[in-house]
Amino acid sequence: MTKKRILFIVSLLLMPKLEAYAAAPADFESLQKVVQDLQSQLGNYQHQVENQTQLIEIQGKEIAELKNQFAVIQQRTERPSYVVPRDQGEFKQNILDVVREFSLLEREETPDEKELRTLYDDGFYLKGKDDTLRIGGWYQGDINIYDRGNEGNTRFRNRRVRLDVRGVLEDYFEYRLFTQFAGSSANLQEAWLMYKYFPGARIKFGQFKVPFSLESQYSSLWTDFIEKSMGVANLEPAEDIGAMLYGNPFGGVIEYAVGTFNGRLRTLEDNNDNLDIAGRLVLVPFKKSQVSFLKELYLGGSMTWGRSDETLASTGFTTAGGSRFLTYATSTRHADDRTRFGAEIQWIYGPGDLKAEYVGGRFTNVERSVLKEDVNVDSWYVSGSYLLTGEKKVRDKWIDPKRDFSLADGGWGAWEAAVRFEQFFVNDSPFASGIVTGVDRVDAYTVGLNWWPNRHIRLMFNYTLNDFSGPLLLGAESEDSEHLWLGRAQYQF
Repeated sequence: MTKKRILFIVSLLLMPKLEAYAAAPADFESLQKVVQDLQSQLGNYQHQVENQTQLIEIQGKEIAELKNQFAVIQQRTERPSYVVPRDQGEFKQNILDVVREFSLLEREETPDEKELRTLYDDGFYLKGKDDTLRIGGWYQGDINIYDRGNEGNTRFRNRRVRLDVRGVLEDYFEYRLFTQFAGSSANLQEAWLMYKYFPGARIKFGQFKVPFSLESQYSSLWTDFIEKSMGVANLEPAEDIGAMLYGNPFGGVIEYAVGTFNGRLRTLEDNNDNLDIAGRLVLVPFKKSQVSFLKELYLGGSMTWGRSDETLASTGFTTAGGSRFLTYATSTRHADDRTRFGAEIQWIYGPGDLKAEYVGGRFTNVERSVLKEDVNVDSWYVSGSYLLTGEKKVRDKWIDPKRDFSLADGGWGAWEAAVRFEQFFVNDSPFASGIVTGVDRVDAYTVGLNWWPNRHIRLMFNYTLNDFSGPLLLGAESEDSEHLWLGRAQYQF
């Protein structure tokens, strides 16, 4: 509204007063008061007009927004442009439909709906009031490069492909279905149900890792080296079917697990009346101490015992590259006691991690025809790793780089160097009787470099020298050592 219109309206409102003053005798003071009154009222009217103008602008924007929302509704419902019907009842019903549609678009979620939503953080999650479902998985692709004299062929291969489904039912029941893919087939890796009301005494039933050895308990995603040490790789019971009680009471100062299993590895039913017994105990003595550099010192031991009833023909022990350095003769069986035991120590401080572990096995009365011999296996390793980029080392978990790799931002990710020395021994008597062939000792030296571009991806590079105690027939060549280069690319989600 222009000033001329404002003055015109004011003049109409004040005209009677002006006429009255004009008819009265001239009085300068009275005239001055009239002018002041006129100025005051003019200011009030102008302020009211500005308020009305702003209100009209706001209402105009609201009308435009309603038109936009109505247009969106028309597009979603594919309705034609609205035409006011002649029938009054139909008109009212159409208005109610529009109001209902707006209320459905803008209504708040119920408490249950707010609890049930899809999230992504290291897997896809569905979270409900009492239940949780997580779907994740991972992949490891390897390249193995051998020197020319070895039986292995240089190759690419899918080392591990996993699909992982896990969750919680009614707050205290946790479950997992973990599948491995190999070639054109799929096999069950883990399938279990756990009751976890008491953190210090959880009960697990199904198929899962037997509590034995430090390195065996680590996920293959987070080991420092591409392949586990020879002792653990050849002696670990891995996954088996059974039941277990475990926990970490007293604030995590103690970690324990004890269980009973079939003793025939994953998916296989027992073939005798004797179940295996397994247990592992780890102490973290300085966890609550004020001595910071000893807080993550772990001391532990583990053991399994049971009776075996298996054929051993054409099986044996292998190096990290898959080269077999000990082979059981044909017609060899084991139908007697089988005992495995180990001791472990791990110390993590800042970016550094030191591990040492001893793993042994005793196989009583391994037989071939009329011959019987005990096969005694002993192995140990010591390893160290250090995060060159300064990240904090964590136990059996991914590394979070301080700066993710990015060509745009200049981040380098996390880099880790690692070294390991190990030895593997077998007693002499099985060789003398012809129950086994090969060599009775292997010394292995491994150096590695790990790169985490981000927490989901890791690239690994290892070189291993396997030094045999004597000449070993690998393929068509007799070798006393093996050089192996391994590479791996992995991701997890």
